[in-house]
Amino acid sequence: MDKKLLLYLLILGVLVTATAYSVLSSKRSDSSLSNIEMELLEDTGHFEIDPAEDKLLPLFGEGTTLTNKELGDGGEPSSEVLAAYNKFAKTNKDTSPFISFALFVLTGIFTGFLIVTYILPNIAQRASEEVIGSSEKTEGPNALSRAQAFVAQGEWEQAIAAFREAAVEDPTNRLPWIEIAMLQRERLENPPLAIQTLDQALARGDWRENDETFFLFRKIEIYENTLKQHPQAIALLRDIIERFPQTRHSANAMHKLHEFGES
Repeated sequence: MDKKLLLYLLILGVLVTATAYSVLSSKRSDSSLSNIEMELLEDTGHFEIDPAEDKLLPLFGEGTTLTNKELGDGGEPSSEVLAAYNKFAKTNKDTSPFISFALFVLTGIFTGFLIVTYILPNIAQRASEEVIGSSEKTEGPNALSRAQAFVAQGEWEQAIAAFREAAVEDPTNRLPWIEIAMLQRERLENPPLAIQTLDQALARGDWRENDETFFLFRKIEIYENTLKQHPQAIALLRDIIERFPQTRHSANAMHKLHEFGES
């Protein structure tokens, strides 16, 4: 499994554990104080007992900030009052709603980050292949099966090596090249290397029109969205229009040029 993903999962586990502990702690209330202890604290003049909930409420917003002199009305409080107040302070320290809410929000944000970073890209990749009508094989040579297994384990380098074997075993299948470029771009975070891989695939030649233009549009996507190199993307779009006139590929390229403000 990817070491970075493993670290993220460990962090998520810590956050979930801390959030659960905080929520459970927040359910503790002043009911841990006995009636005698609540009465002792009420006698200090800094608290009152809510009979409806059998709960001790601090007056004047003082809560857990009282000093010994304040508890003892200028003197030293009795050991019983001090023990009761320490129990009250500890209970309310554990029940901070702000900490519970902050942990809950942080856990939610981090979970969303993992979904966006690791789950959605894979879903989008598969959906894109279906929409474009890819003709790749879902079951193929042993090398392709091994490569897909390495991807599932987060072993990107081993997956790339196996995909290269698959490309040799079945030169007519564009899937290995597409998967290598995707891993280099998204997992290894090396878009220029992905461009290089797509160029290698194109240099092999003998591709069907749909396959060749698929590679070209993938290069355009990387130049546009990842590298932000719009002139290179525009040059490739013009090349598609010139090489594949009167086709849907040319029409798609012309539409993309209009988005760039080109004609």
